[in-house]
Amino acid sequence: MSNASSLLSLIKGARLVDLSVMTGPNQPSSPPEGQRFGQYMMNHYTWPRGKFLEYVQVHDDHTGTHCDAPSHMIPPPDSGLPHASDQGRVTIEQLDLNDMIGPAVVVDVRPLIATVPKGDKTHLARSPVIDRPYLAAWERENGTFAPGDIVLFRSDWSDTYFRPYPEGFAYDRSHPAPGADAIALLHERGVRHIGIDGRGIGLMQDDYSPHWAALGFGMIATENLTNLGKLPTRGAVFIFLPHKFEGATGGMGRAIALISG
Repeated sequence: MSNASSLLSLIKGARLVDLSVMTGPNQPSSPPEGQRFGQYMMNHYTWPRGKFLEYVQVHDDHTGTHCDAPSHMIPPPDSGLPHASDQGRVTIEQLDLNDMIGPAVVVDVRPLIATVPKGDKTHLARSPVIDRPYLAAWERENGTFAPGDIVLFRSDWSDTYFRPYPEGFAYDRSHPAPGADAIALLHERGVRHIGIDGRGIGLMQDDYSPHWAALGFGMIATENLTNLGKLPTRGAVFIFLPHKFEGATGGMGRAIALISG
Protein backbone atom coordinates (compact mmCIF):
# COMPACT_ATOMS: atom_id res chain seq x y z
CA MET A 1 0.00 0.00 0.00
CA SER A 2 1.37 3.42 -0.94
CA ASN A 3 1.93 6.17 1.62
CA ALA A 4 -0.99 8.11 0.14
CA SER A 5 -3.28 5.08 0.38
CA SER A 6 -2.22 4.47 3.98
CA LEU A 7 -2.89 8.09 4.88
CA LEU A 8 -6.29 8.02 3.16
CA SER A 9 -7.17 4.79 4.95
CA LEU A 10 -6.38 6.36 8.31
CA ILE A 11 -8.46 9.42 7.52
CA LYS A 12 -11.41 7.44 6.16
CA GLY A 13 -11.28 5.17 9.19
CA ALA A 14 -11.57 8.07 11.62
CA ARG A 15 -14.83 9.46 12.97
CA LEU A 16 -15.42 12.99 11.73
CA VAL A 17 -17.03 15.64 13.95
CA ASP A 18 -18.27 18.90 12.45
CA LEU A 19 -17.27 21.75 14.78
CA SER A 20 -18.71 24.61 12.71
CA VAL A 21 -21.83 26.70 13.32
CA MET A 22 -24.25 27.52 10.52
CA THR A 23 -23.88 30.81 8.65
CA GLY A 24 -26.59 32.61 6.74
CA PRO A 25 -28.87 35.66 6.65
CA ASN A 26 -30.94 34.36 9.57
CA GLN A 27 -28.03 33.19 11.74
CA PRO A 28 -26.13 35.15 14.42
CA SER A 29 -23.50 37.40 12.89
CA SER A 30 -20.60 39.28 14.40
CA PRO A 31 -21.64 41.29 16.18
CA PRO A 32 -25.31 40.23 16.23
CA GLU A 33 -26.37 43.80 16.90
CA GLY A 34 -24.30 45.05 13.95
CA GLN A 35 -23.76 43.99 10.34
CA ARG A 36 -25.92 40.98 9.59
CA PHE A 37 -24.98 38.45 6.95
CA GLY A 38 -26.51 39.49 3.63
CA GLN A 39 -27.25 37.17 0.72
CA TYR A 40 -28.57 38.60 -2.53
CA MET A 41 -29.50 36.86 -5.76
CA MET A 42 -27.00 37.49 -8.53
CA ASN A 43 -28.49 35.17 -11.11
CA HIS A 44 -31.42 32.77 -11.32
CA TYR A 45 -31.92 29.91 -13.75
CA THR A 46 -34.29 32.15 -15.68
CA TRP A 47 -32.78 35.65 -15.08
CA PRO A 48 -30.77 37.58 -16.13
CA ARG A 49 -28.53 35.06 -17.92
CA GLY A 50 -30.27 31.87 -16.86
CA LYS A 51 -28.88 28.32 -16.66
CA PHE A 52 -27.42 28.70 -13.15
CA LEU A 53 -28.11 30.04 -9.65
CA GLU A 54 -25.67 32.41 -7.95
CA TYR A 55 -25.66 34.69 -4.89
CA VAL A 56 -23.64 37.64 -3.68
CA GLN A 57 -22.83 37.38 0.03
CA VAL A 58 -21.89 40.29 2.28
CA HIS A 59 -20.60 39.57 5.77
CA ASP A 60 -18.18 40.69 8.44
CA ASP A 61 -14.97 38.64 8.21
CA HIS A 62 -15.58 37.50 11.80
CA THR A 63 -18.95 35.89 11.09
CA GLY A 64 -19.64 32.25 11.85
CA THR A 65 -16.83 29.84 12.63
CA HIS A 66 -13.69 31.79 11.84
CA CYS A 67 -10.20 32.54 13.04
CA ASP A 68 -8.61 35.86 13.90
CA ALA A 69 -5.42 37.03 12.26
CA PRO A 70 -3.11 39.16 14.44
CA SER A 71 -4.00 42.32 12.47
CA HIS A 72 -7.56 42.08 13.84
CA MET A 73 -6.52 43.64 17.17
CA ILE A 74 -2.81 44.43 16.83
CA PRO A 75 -2.03 47.76 15.12
CA PRO A 76 0.91 47.94 12.69
CA PRO A 77 4.21 49.21 14.15
CA ASP A 78 4.09 52.56 12.34
CA SER A 79 0.63 53.41 13.75
CA GLY A 80 1.92 54.83 17.03
CA LEU A 81 -0.91 53.06 18.84
CA PRO A 82 -0.65 50.97 22.02
CA HIS A 83 0.16 47.27 21.49
CA ALA A 84 1.47 48.00 17.99
CA SER A 85 3.95 45.47 16.61
CA ASP A 86 4.94 43.64 13.45
CA GLN A 87 2.08 41.24 14.17
CA GLY A 88 -0.20 44.06 13.04
CA ARG A 89 0.88 43.38 9.46
CA VAL A 90 -0.15 39.70 9.56
CA THR A 91 -3.42 39.02 7.76
CA ILE A 92 -5.29 35.78 7.08
CA GLU A 93 -3.51 34.70 3.92
CA GLN A 94 -0.15 34.87 5.74
CA LEU A 95 -1.04 32.40 8.49
CA ASP A 96 0.95 29.18 8.57
CA LEU A 97 -1.27 26.26 7.57
CA ASN A 98 0.87 23.99 9.76
CA ASP A 99 -0.68 25.77 12.76
CA MET A 100 -4.19 24.97 11.49
CA ILE A 101 -3.96 21.23 12.18
CA GLY A 102 -2.86 19.52 15.35
CA PRO A 103 -3.82 17.48 18.39
CA ALA A 104 -6.96 18.83 20.05
CA VAL A 105 -6.82 19.39 23.79
CA VAL A 106 -10.27 20.14 25.18
CA VAL A 107 -10.43 22.16 28.40
CA ASP A 108 -13.84 21.98 30.08
CA VAL A 109 -14.63 25.44 31.43
CA ARG A 110 -18.32 24.81 32.15
CA PRO A 111 -17.74 24.81 35.95
CA LEU A 112 -16.88 28.52 35.72
CA ILE A 113 -20.40 29.39 34.55
CA ALA A 114 -21.84 28.74 38.02
CA THR A 115 -19.34 31.15 39.61
CA VAL A 116 -20.94 34.26 38.05
CA PRO A 117 -24.47 35.56 38.74
CA LYS A 118 -27.10 35.82 36.05
CA GLY A 119 -27.22 39.07 34.11
CA ASP A 120 -30.14 41.44 33.69
CA LYS A 121 -29.91 41.58 29.90
CA THR A 122 -27.28 38.92 29.30
CA HIS A 123 -27.08 35.30 30.36
CA LEU A 124 -24.34 36.12 32.88
CA ALA A 125 -23.49 39.42 34.54
CA ARG A 126 -19.97 39.16 33.15
CA SER A 127 -17.74 36.61 31.47
CA PRO A 128 -16.17 34.10 33.85
CA VAL A 129 -12.41 34.37 33.44
CA ILE A 130 -10.38 31.31 32.51
CA ASP A 131 -7.25 32.32 34.40
CA ARG A 132 -3.75 30.92 34.79
CA PRO A 133 -4.51 29.06 38.05
CA TYR A 134 -7.47 27.33 36.37
CA LEU A 135 -5.25 26.05 33.55
CA ALA A 136 -2.47 25.09 35.98
CA ALA A 137 -4.97 23.01 37.98
CA TRP A 138 -6.22 21.47 34.74
CA GLU A 139 -2.66 20.49 33.83
CA ARG A 140 -2.15 18.74 37.17
CA GLU A 141 -5.12 16.51 36.40
CA ASN A 142 -4.75 16.07 32.64
CA GLY A 143 -1.12 16.61 31.77
CA THR A 144 0.90 19.58 30.59
CA PHE A 145 0.05 21.46 27.40
CA ALA A 146 2.66 20.74 24.74
CA PRO A 147 4.01 22.60 21.70
CA GLY A 148 1.67 22.11 18.76
CA ASP A 149 -1.39 21.41 20.89
CA ILE A 150 -4.55 23.19 19.78
CA VAL A 151 -6.32 24.13 22.99
CA LEU A 152 -10.11 24.31 22.76
CA PHE A 153 -12.19 25.87 25.54
CA ARG A 154 -15.48 24.01 25.98
CA SER A 155 -18.37 25.93 27.56
CA ASP A 156 -21.21 24.56 25.36
CA TRP A 157 -22.23 28.19 24.77
CA SER A 158 -22.86 27.87 21.04
CA ASP A 159 -24.56 24.49 21.52
CA THR A 160 -26.99 26.18 23.92
CA TYR A 161 -27.54 29.66 22.48
CA PHE A 162 -26.55 29.71 18.79
CA ARG A 163 -29.99 29.71 17.14
CA PRO A 164 -31.59 31.39 14.11
CA TYR A 165 -32.95 34.89 14.71
CA PRO A 166 -34.78 36.13 16.71
CA GLU A 167 -33.53 33.62 19.32
CA GLY A 168 -30.03 34.21 17.97
CA PHE A 169 -29.93 37.71 19.43
CA ALA A 170 -29.47 35.98 22.81
CA TYR A 171 -26.14 34.54 21.65
CA ASP A 172 -24.18 37.00 23.76
CA ARG A 173 -20.58 37.41 24.89
CA SER A 174 -21.02 36.58 28.59
CA HIS A 175 -19.49 33.11 28.09
CA PRO A 176 -16.24 32.03 29.79
CA ALA A 177 -13.16 33.37 28.04
CA PRO A 178 -9.42 33.30 28.74
CA GLY A 179 -7.59 36.02 30.60
CA ALA A 180 -4.27 37.36 29.36
CA ASP A 181 -2.41 35.40 32.05
CA ALA A 182 -3.92 32.12 30.84
CA ILE A 183 -2.93 32.92 27.28
CA ALA A 184 0.60 33.70 28.45
CA LEU A 185 0.80 30.24 30.07
CA LEU A 186 -0.27 28.57 26.82
CA HIS A 187 2.28 30.63 24.89
CA GLU A 188 4.97 29.51 27.32
CA ARG A 189 3.98 25.90 26.61
CA GLY A 190 4.41 26.43 22.87
CA VAL A 191 0.70 26.51 21.99
CA ARG A 192 0.13 28.38 18.71
CA HIS A 193 -3.62 27.92 18.24
CA ILE A 194 -6.57 28.25 20.62
CA GLY A 195 -10.29 27.87 20.01
CA ILE A 196 -13.53 28.62 21.82
CA ASP A 197 -17.18 27.61 21.43
CA GLY A 198 -18.45 31.13 22.11
CA ARG A 199 -18.49 34.40 20.22
CA GLY A 200 -14.84 35.15 20.82
CA ILE A 201 -11.82 34.87 23.06
CA GLY A 202 -12.58 38.32 24.46
CA LEU A 203 -14.39 38.82 27.75
CA MET A 204 -17.71 40.66 27.78
CA GLN A 205 -16.20 43.14 30.25
CA ASP A 206 -12.86 43.30 28.42
CA ASP A 207 -12.76 42.26 24.79
CA TYR A 208 -9.30 43.65 24.18
CA SER A 209 -6.86 42.19 26.72
CA PRO A 210 -7.26 38.53 25.64
CA HIS A 211 -6.96 39.52 21.98
CA TRP A 212 -3.92 41.73 22.60
CA ALA A 213 -2.28 38.83 24.43
CA ALA A 214 -3.03 36.02 21.96
CA LEU A 215 -2.66 37.97 18.73
CA GLY A 216 0.34 39.86 20.08
CA PHE A 217 2.06 36.49 20.47
CA GLY A 218 1.06 35.64 16.90
CA MET A 219 -1.33 32.93 18.06
CA ILE A 220 -4.35 31.89 16.00
CA ALA A 221 -7.75 32.17 17.68
CA THR A 222 -10.63 30.18 16.20
CA GLU A 223 -14.03 31.36 17.44
CA ASN A 224 -17.67 30.20 17.23
CA LEU A 225 -16.83 26.51 17.39
CA THR A 226 -19.51 24.03 18.43
CA ASN A 227 -19.87 20.35 19.37
CA LEU A 228 -16.73 20.37 21.52
CA GLY A 229 -18.56 18.05 23.91
CA LYS A 230 -18.28 15.33 21.26
CA LEU A 231 -14.49 15.32 21.55
CA PRO A 232 -12.35 13.50 24.12
CA THR A 233 -10.12 15.58 26.38
CA ARG A 234 -7.19 14.34 24.30
CA GLY A 235 -7.03 12.08 21.28
CA ALA A 236 -8.71 14.01 18.46
CA VAL A 237 -7.08 15.86 15.58
CA PHE A 238 -8.37 19.39 15.01
CA ILE A 239 -8.41 20.99 11.55
CA PHE A 240 -9.52 24.48 10.60
CA LEU A 241 -8.90 25.96 7.15
CA PRO A 242 -9.96 29.59 6.60
CA HIS A 243 -10.73 31.17 3.27
CA LYS A 244 -7.65 32.72 1.69
CA PHE A 245 -8.84 36.34 1.51
CA GLU A 246 -6.11 38.86 0.75
CA GLY A 247 -5.68 41.33 3.60
CA ALA A 248 -8.54 39.93 5.72
CA THR A 249 -8.42 40.19 9.52
CA GLY A 250 -10.65 37.14 9.99
CA GLY A 251 -11.14 33.99 7.99
CA MET A 252 -14.40 32.05 7.80
CA GLY A 253 -13.95 28.35 7.27
CA ARG A 254 -14.90 24.81 8.28
CA ALA A 255 -13.63 23.33 11.52
CA ILE A 256 -13.61 19.57 11.95
CA ALA A 257 -12.12 16.98 14.24
CA LEU A 258 -11.00 13.45 13.45
CA ILE A 259 -11.19 10.77 16.14
CA SER A 260 -9.55 7.39 15.66
CA GLY A 261 -11.97 4.50 15.32
